[in-house]
Amino acid sequence: MRRVVICISTLHRPEGLARILRSLAAQTVGDPESVELRVVVVNNDPDDPRPASEAGRVRASTGLDVEVLSEPRRGVAPPRNRGLGRAVELTDEGDLIGFLDDDEEVNPEWLSEMLRVKRDHAAEIVTGPVVPRFEAPPPAWVLEGGFFAASRHATGSTRPWAFTNNVILDAALPQRLDIWFDESFLRLSEDRHFFQRLARTGARIVWAADAPVIDHVPVSRTTAGWLIRRMRTVGRCVAPLRRDIDGPFRAVVATLAKSPVWILIGGVTTIAGSIGGGKAWRVRGRGWIAYGIGLSEGVLLSSRAGRPSSASD
Repeated sequence: MRRVVICISTLHRPEGLARILRSLAAQTVGDPESVELRVVVVNNDPDDPRPASEAGRVRASTGLDVEVLSEPRRGVAPPRNRGLGRAVELTDEGDLIGFLDDDEEVNPEWLSEMLRVKRDHAAEIVTGPVVPRFEAPPPAWVLEGGFFAASRHATGSTRPWAFTNNVILDAALPQRLDIWFDESFLRLSEDRHFFQRLARTGARIVWAADAPVIDHVPVSRTTAGWLIRRMRTVGRCVAPLRRDIDGPFRAVVATLAKSPVWILIGGVTTIAGSIGGGKAWRVRGRGWIAYGIGLSEGVLLSSRAGRPSSASD
């Protein structure tokens, strides 16, 4: 029997956690005797009893094997490292580890399709699309601009990295790295950094187009301010991401060279949007300006590299 351990970090989202756990409990596989599914939830607020309560209710009503751990250090990397450490303890050679988020939901065939793609394409890591489901109808310009559009690739195509919002991997892979999720990335890109480094060790990452995950998007993320700040944070993460892959010198040179280019492109796009392109173009342009600023900040201000540009990011 192959064991699959899914790790989920959670912070103050009890309803979302219950939703993703219920969807995991509903998973169907071709031969249920061949897969043992376990879930490790890491609560990033030890004073919040709700994750344990929600997990207990799902366990009692569905039989899902789920345990809840706590991690007092805030951020994205510490709870993910805590969950990954427990998953490594629970797995042996031939087993798998996966990651999902507490604001997501999977369809009943998700795991079966991920396993099929992994088997058919002999890949160490499988990732797939994340499809938005808005809590309320977003402004028209959000849809027009495709700000939440899911990535599209052919099943089996090789990818340079993955994210923890939809992924499974061989349980032995983390042993290849001295550092798992780098805690210098406070709220973004620590997962890309992790999988990017695994790919450098020879681990092959492939795409599973028919294994989507539904991402429940709150109203607070469908504003121009949030989207623009998010791009600035992404820019701040580029230099640290490239440093381990390209070396410090090349990372600094390449990032600084791209910063003014993105600011220029953003400025032109913003002007075009103001003349007649519409709000989607204006927000896109301002986002590219913010991205260019973030690139420079990530290189020149080490205290801001990998850091969010605001508390809401």
